[in-house]
Amino acid sequence: MCASQANDPDAWSVECHTRSMRGICAITGASGYIGSCVANRLANAGWEVRALCRGQSGRKQSGFAEAHFELGQPVAPRALAGADALVHLAYDFSLTRWTDIERVNVEGSRQLLAGARAAGIDRIVYMSSIAAFPTASSMYGRAKLACERAALAAGAAAVRPGRVWGPRGAATFGALERAVESLPVVPLPAPGGLKLYFTHEDDLAALVEGLIDLWPAGSGKLYVAASADWLEFEEFLRSLALRAGRRPRFVQLPWRFVRLGLKILEDMGAKPPFRSDGILSLAKGDERPLAHATDHTDRYGVSFRPYALT
Repeated sequence: MCASQANDPDAWSVECHTRSMRGICAITGASGYIGSCVANRLANAGWEVRALCRGQSGRKQSGFAEAHFELGQPVAPRALAGADALVHLAYDFSLTRWTDIERVNVEGSRQLLAGARAAGIDRIVYMSSIAAFPTASSMYGRAKLACERAALAAGAAAVRPGRVWGPRGAATFGALERAVESLPVVPLPAPGGLKLYFTHEDDLAALVEGLIDLWPAGSGKLYVAASADWLEFEEFLRSLALRAGRRPRFVQLPWRFVRLGLKILEDMGAKPPFRSDGILSLAKGDERPLAHATDHTDRYGVSFRPYALT
């Protein structure tokens, strides 16, 4: 309900009418950390959110309508029917072999993009990552880059966020955060001095909303959604420790041996707390991620706040 309606039930302002008629936005990955932030932002702004997920079509999840979608499988026309915009965030992290990653995440994204264009959806935002850059070593970075290129070719806007953080912590660092909060000695599986770039969840969601609202300004453009104020890896972990009221000792480990050990465990079918490819993505990241943007986020009124040290 709009504010004017709350004060006067019979009132129907132009603002209320505009907000209620913004249309349907289909979102893949809406149940994830970043996806839920984006979905809630768009819903609060007046969009009708349709969560594309593996569940059965027609159900309600977190107040959003659902439609069946599984990355890497044929896209059912009804999943995108009537949608005015698409935000693609889904990515299958369970896969550890490149052939599977390419088949599900890369080809699956291409199928989704083709389906969206066939459904007449022109407002498309693809959520990439600063792990995606031309010389990326990790499979995640390479897959994201391939998806990103397909999205840009389809006229979508591609967004590369940094490490997303907010009141619930920082995404992708759950295992390290638990280690910092519980262990007296915390291993550093990547160089302690490497630079981390951060993105607040609210700023990222605001950018997605702005891109959709001001379409087609962002069509075919790449945005790097991260604060220019980076933190060193070890400094970030010490911040987590202070927030938890702890002062653990940090021990640097040779990241290549850590990655090899994790890869052996993965090949044996185990699910270690860190992904071997994630260690590679972290240790061999882009040294100048902000330099790749082809447009600026400030045209959407969005600036990215630095990570708040504890």
